[in-house]
Amino acid sequence: MSRKRVTSFDVARRAGVSRSVVSAVLNNTPGIGVSEETREAVLEAIRELDYHVDAQARSMKTGKSMCLAAYGNLKHPLFLQLLEGMQKSCEARGYQILLCSGSRGGGQDRSKLLTLYHQRRIDGIVTFDDTSYCDTAWAEEVIQAGVPYISVEGFAEYDGVSSIQADYRGSIALALDHLAGGTGSAAAGPSAAVPLYLEMASQASSGNWAERNRREAYAEWCARRSCTPRLLQLEESRPDELEKLLAGHLADGSLSGGLLINWSSSVPDLYRAAWKLRLRIGEDLRVMAADNTIRGHKLLVPALSCVEIPYGRMGAEAVEAVLRQMDGGRDKQPEKIWLQASLHRGESV
Repeated sequence: MSRKRVTSFDVARRAGVSRSVVSAVLNNTPGIGVSEETREAVLEAIRELDYHVDAQARSMKTGKSMCLAAYGNLKHPLFLQLLEGMQKSCEARGYQILLCSGSRGGGQDRSKLLTLYHQRRIDGIVTFDDTSYCDTAWAEEVIQAGVPYISVEGFAEYDGVSSIQADYRGSIALALDHLAGGTGSAAAGPSAAVPLYLEMASQASSGNWAERNRREAYAEWCARRSCTPRLLQLEESRPDELEKLLAGHLADGSLSGGLLINWSSSVPDLYRAAWKLRLRIGEDLRVMAADNTIRGHKLLVPALSCVEIPYGRMGAEAVEAVLRQMDGGRDKQPEKIWLQASLHRGESV
């Protein structure tokens, strides 16, 4: 027995709204005011009823491809998180995603994206970029082509194109407040037991915007408490140095305030180094990560306390931003969208 086809009328009835409101939510129609509560009710009805827009029929009616390009490194775990958010938003809007693989931050293979747009195979572009990425030549090409476009994490200090950024300064303050006891009121004075900040570095991350903001946020947090910052930098490619680092700083007591590490991807090496020194994470050494790149906080023992950079939400917001540009056309001003991180409480703090 065939399953009954779900229509927009069914969605409207389930959400308790008119079909025009459902259409406004699906198409992000300008000029029709829909409250956030009503919008969420419509999207919830869509999920419950498993409603799917007839993309082929809509494409014939609107002249749109109903497809967005997602450009990034398919081997990068953060790009996969971004795609999860994009897919969720695209499904609600009746859109498909065309994956375009490229090196994160690379510019030589981006011309194919504009070709796809001119061939009407895509309606807009989302790129996942390095936090230091700012290719103004590419930005100018996008503007001249009139293509709806947004960069996730690129163009942080450039306002010529739309971009989505994580609040790295706020994420560091969130992590330090938790590490200092959840109140943000570490004991004042230059000799106070402030968290030590360990910045794992690679050639690609050297001097990039995100790491610079994290470093500055740490210094500002310490300055507000009249504490002396304790910043260490270590090459990510040399995990063997972590054991020496821990042993040295245990002797002078500088780890009594805990340790904040910038990347969770380096935490397994840190746990191994602590185990060799017979240190109990969460007791002898309190550890916090300023991101959750590998999503492994629950797999580590003890579970890692960390800050979650919201790549899933970034993907969903990127889709919505591109659709807004499509509605506003060339007159739509570039957006700079900032998203806050969230805290995951584990047993390491």
